[in-house]
Amino acid sequence: MSTVLEQCERIARDEGLAAGLAAALSGTEVTAAAPGTYAAVRASDVPEGAEIRTHSLADREDIVFLACPGERPAADYTLAEIGRLLAAVRIGTVRRLLDEAVAYLTERTVGDEPLIRKQLITGTIGDVAAELEMARAYACVPLAPDALADLHTKLDDLGWQVTQLFGAAGYIADHPVRALYVSALVANTWIDRKGAA
Repeated sequence: MSTVLEQCERIARDEGLAAGLAAALSGTEVTAAAPGTYAAVRASDVPEGAEIRTHSLADREDIVFLACPGERPAADYTLAEIGRLLAAVRIGTVRRLLDEAVAYLTERTVGDEPLIRKQLITGTIGDVAAELEMARAYACVPLAPDALADLHTKLDDLGWQVTQLFGAAGYIADHPVRALYVSALVANTWIDRKGAA
């Protein structure tokens, strides 16, 4: 994995989604590069007076949606590279929440046995970990727009699987698992998902 991809993943895992997003977009003129009329950015990186949209869960992750007026650029190398870096950020975010889910399930018991020992839970954790490794390898190579969209759709699915590991706790807006939902919103502003399976 390239050093920049590794760095983006590590930052997201250690410091959170917003910090990872800022690392992925470092040096990018967001309003010129974004494929849509709004782009997800770290709130603290928004220029004063810029038009933004907010979202209640994204606010809690220090992420806003910056208006990107004017004609949008065609898909190019820069946008594809942002998509790969953003995939690394999302992998780091899923990994962090998977680790938290393992800790959570280790502490919870059913019939004097930790939930982490239940076959279905162990299988889900193993599957998610394996899929994350595949996603990491996939993000290391240049990807066509459709393949990049497929990778982000897979990361949406992995985020949902991790969310479910938290049970009812994973549906509370104040729970850190909200970062997985917000990461999908972020990807929606940077990845063209038309035609993705």
